[in-house]
Amino acid sequence: ALDQALRNFINDEHIGQARENRLLFYFAGHGATLKRDGQGDMGYLVAAAAPLIRDDRAGFLRNALDMETIAGYAKNLAAKHALFIFDSCFAGSIFDMTRGVPEEITYKAAQPVRQFITSDSKDQTVPAVSIFRPLLVDALRGSGDYDQDGYITGSELGYVLDKRVVKSSRGQYTPQYGKLNDVNFDEGDFVFQLPQQ
Repeated sequence: ALDQALRNFINDEHIGQARENRLLFYFAGHGATLKRDGQGDMGYLVAAAAPLIRDDRAGFLRNALDMETIAGYAKNLAAKHALFIFDSCFAGSIFDMTRGVPEEITYKAAQPVRQFITSDSKDQTVPAVSIFRPLLVDALRGSGDYDQDGYITGSELGYVLDKRVVKSSRGQYTPQYGKLNDVNFDEGDFVFQLPQQ
């Protein structure tokens, strides 16, 4: 059901396939990392129907959504900008306007991008009640505007969350952020415009 919901969203002609759209994906839930022989680690979003890996590995693999699939979905979007935020345990494995707009923001908003922010690194386990979500909400309300230009970019958001989550958790959690390693999707930046004050 999780995979189907994502596919429907991404393939909808008015959402994921509309070229000028800006999409924000947020997932808070369970995640897992599996070590694969000779292939490195793979992160998974764990759907509600997925059994525990230790109890039923094949059932887990049928019901969990791997990060390669997520990256593939990200590449198949027609929307210009997409920011994926994951507040779950596997997360770091994804990395192996009415006023004058600053020129840098205009450039970043014009280029395609696929960005990712995770609440932790690939080998960390986050609690059910995460410190990540309230810090994310606070950052989106304005504290994430690191350079105080009235805009929050996905890069700024990742940087601010990294610093604040590490500090708040006393180094127990280390968020990861970055762009899809693909020349077609690493030039731009997801941009939030803050309300004028």
